[in-house]
Amino acid sequence: MGKIQHLILWAVLVVCCVAERQYFLQSHSSTWEQARLHCQACYKEMVSLTPDNIQQIVQNLTSSYWIGLRKTMNNSSFPWSRWSNGDPLTFQNWYPGHPILSKPKNPVNIFNNYSISPRDCGCCCTNNSNSSYHGNSTDDLFTENVNMTASATMTPAVTTKVAKMLSVMTSGSTFFTGVTGGINGTNMTSGTNGTNETETDVYIEEPCIAMLSFGLWLDKNCLELLHYICYEDRFYGNATVTNKTLHNATLSWTRGPGDISGYRVEVKSTDYNLTLNHSSLNQTYDLSNLTAGTQYRVQVFPIKCGRDLNPQNVSFYTKPGVIQDLNVTNVSETSISLSWFAPEGNRDLYTIQVRGEPDLKMTTRTESALVKGLIPGGFYTFEVNTEVEDKSIEGDRQVIPSYTKPGMVSNLKASALNKNSVHFQWEQPRGNTSGYRVHAWREENTNTSEIFLENLTDTSLTVGNQPAGAKVWLSVVALVPNGSVEGELSKVMGLTTPGEVTNLLLLITEDTINVSWKHPQGNYEIFSVQLNLTASNKEVKAENTTASQLSFTDLKAGASYTVTVTTLNGYLKSGPVSNTNFTLPLPPQSAKIDFFNKSHVTLSWKAPVASQGVEVNYLVKYLTEFWNDTETKETNATNYTFHELHAGTNYTFEVRVTAGTQESQPIQTSQNTNATVRVRTMTMACSSSEPSICEDSGTQRVVLQNLKSHFRKSFSKMENEIWVDKVFWELEWREA
Repeated sequence: MGKIQHLILWAVLVVCCVAERQYFLQSHSSTWEQARLHCQACYKEMVSLTPDNIQQIVQNLTSSYWIGLRKTMNNSSFPWSRWSNGDPLTFQNWYPGHPILSKPKNPVNIFNNYSISPRDCGCCCTNNSNSSYHGNSTDDLFTENVNMTASATMTPAVTTKVAKMLSVMTSGSTFFTGVTGGINGTNMTSGTNGTNETETDVYIEEPCIAMLSFGLWLDKNCLELLHYICYEDRFYGNATVTNKTLHNATLSWTRGPGDISGYRVEVKSTDYNLTLNHSSLNQTYDLSNLTAGTQYRVQVFPIKCGRDLNPQNVSFYTKPGVIQDLNVTNVSETSISLSWFAPEGNRDLYTIQVRGEPDLKMTTRTESALVKGLIPGGFYTFEVNTEVEDKSIEGDRQVIPSYTKPGMVSNLKASALNKNSVHFQWEQPRGNTSGYRVHAWREENTNTSEIFLENLTDTSLTVGNQPAGAKVWLSVVALVPNGSVEGELSKVMGLTTPGEVTNLLLLITEDTINVSWKHPQGNYEIFSVQLNLTASNKEVKAENTTASQLSFTDLKAGASYTVTVTTLNGYLKSGPVSNTNFTLPLPPQSAKIDFFNKSHVTLSWKAPVASQGVEVNYLVKYLTEFWNDTETKETNATNYTFHELHAGTNYTFEVRVTAGTQESQPIQTSQNTNATVRVRTMTMACSSSEPSICEDSGTQRVVLQNLKSHFRKSFSKMENEIWVDKVFWELEWREA
């Protein structure tokens, strides 16, 4: 049972602490019952005291005031147990000797020999706001026939012991009369106006309690006329505004506590001020003639007994108006500019909701906005509406769609397929595009000739049926589906391949090549003529010309040259046309024999001065008249060795420079191979009719000369008036 009472007590204390109480000192005098009826009608109840609120209330007292406490409250079976509002009595602050619980019987003061101060009294409270007594029952507060109360600072156990002690020592006695000292040191026997507040010191069967000006409690006759104290929990209602439109709203509020006679409604804004009295029959009011997008501050005061209770406050905005003439004023690849006219009434800002990729949201306080961060060629829906500062309500939205400008195509290039067509290709721009508008035309001197204008979705096309060397222009613009905006134009010139030259001829000398050709059909700008050494493909000279002929001079003799002519038209080239020929060869120099033996001869020579530095081909040849034998060899070296020759034979060697089918004049040298000597013996018999002629030395010389002449004709030849042996031979004469 004790635990349950504790829980109930604490629940009551928590509720009391949550409510914010207001205390009202009533200056007109009334009986206790009249005072309570007035407090219940115009407030909540008569005051109930706690260690906390008594400190606040007593500061403003000038006399005794009825409080919400009497001996028997609401037919309670326990005296002094509850306040008038039903709260349990958990705090006491009695004047010494009070309350008088029974009629006195020969009172004896057992404390005559003691000096008692207010802090020694069990009835005195202190300024300690934390002082409170949490008793388990009223039996702990008072003991039968004992005229003493427990101190607010005592524990129940201590209080019980003191009460029992006093019961044994002085049964039915009255104590502490004439004790001086009140709260904050005030006189405990008289009020601030000098009146005696404690003159009543008799037993009252059904007393009511008054709080003296210095804070102590005294039991009095309930019919006595005193000031009194009412309290009321501060009223916190909840005013709301619904059905907010441009010019109207519905105001609702919480019903005030108790007997409310009516309500005073105050509605204010910068240019609006409305005060009206409203009956208590309902708690709604329809506001009209308001300004769109405007903040209004509303207070609703419940009126109770002619006084205003704590107002119910609410602030609201009316719905802002709709913007006018929403337009797209400028479009780029990544941004769109919007503008509009302000709506009626007031507004604090505008919200722009962007639906697309990406979704964006932005606010502005002006009648225009630049929406950035968009994708080229993207489709967006813009929703613009007004808003108020706290964004509690917004106006209806105006919607406008738009595409961003698509990007410019990139890497637009032209490449010639052949002499009659040009191929164009490009890359899709960043972002989105639905296709392209392409325009092709041909440039002819100072005039242009239209080819076509069409839309397509591919990123390449071929322009055909064009003359050779034609200048073909193509422009490409990226598009969006509805064609409302288009990207920046990109254009490029393409050329068909020019035609090839014909009838390329080369006229040559030892150091010059004269080139001529016939120009091609169609358009062209220039000819590129290139001269290369054929063997190494090394470029020797290159020239451009608009003529159809060209000469190359200071060339090497006997060298193979390739001449290539290419027709140019802008960056395009025709197929190359080439012709190869040799310059006329010149003879080599300084042929000599470097080595020989019976079967080998090595000879060397020098290249012609005009051919030095280039590769030259040579023909090397030997001839032998005696053996009627010849052999020819080709080489690009400047020496050569012949093998398997005849011993003792005279060889003539020739060296020529060859150039294609042409040969230079030869240079010659000769050499006899070493002989392999073989002796042949001839025997000649001399007979003569003349005596001794055979023995004649003169005859012998003649015969020998005739014999040498015979062999010379067979084995030698005349060169430069000199006999040269075609083959090695010797003739010796011996007499037998």
